[in-house]
Amino acid sequence: MFIPIRTETSVRHAPIANVALVGLNIVVFLIFDFAPTGPLQAFKEQHFVLNGQHPAFYQLITYQFAHADVLHLVGNMLFLWVFGNGVNAKLGSIPYLLFYLAGGIFAGLAFNWVSDASLLGASGSISAVTAAYLVLFPRSRVTVLYIFFFIGVIHVPAMLIIVLKIILWDNIIAPQFAAAGTPVAHSAHLAGYLFGFLGAMILLLTRAVKRDQYDLLALFKRWN
Repeated sequence: MFIPIRTETSVRHAPIANVALVGLNIVVFLIFDFAPTGPLQAFKEQHFVLNGQHPAFYQLITYQFAHADVLHLVGNMLFLWVFGNGVNAKLGSIPYLLFYLAGGIFAGLAFNWVSDASLLGASGSISAVTAAYLVLFPRSRVTVLYIFFFIGVIHVPAMLIIVLKIILWDNIIAPQFAAAGTPVAHSAHLAGYLFGFLGAMILLLTRAVKRDQYDLLALFKRWN
């Protein structure tokens, strides 16, 4: 098992939007799942789950803040904290918040296009943020906790851990061996990665985000 726990990207300003998103996800979980009642569960199912049969537009936003269980929440919030702080610092709080929500909307629409199942969770939004981190900080290293007979940490280039492990293995290769009916929305994840990568590249190309010598476009330029 390999779990990203931090990056080496320095954050000079408090990632206010990212902290607020983590907090809001936790609050929503505590309200609907910590001590659930019948009416609260019914409200969650109606308003905080993207209905695959008859999706409402507002559900494309609210579904991003609901989770199935504690592990679902903890896993998502860990990834959001690890990769979101640097992206938040680079984009600014308001643009980052809009980018996060737009990534979740795109992921939800893509999932609903290929499946009529219901969807909940911040995975699509966080996938967009993770891909954006790759574009903005491709040379950064990620500290990864490994649990495989022994427990320890290693420092892995962001390019390797995000592209090979998180995107390719977790969402393309491994699902081929998973049991049928496994409740993981890989199509939403992949759509989120696509949105995050293209969105961050467009922000760099249009200079809506300040360029530097370490972003992915700069690496392409030096390579050429």
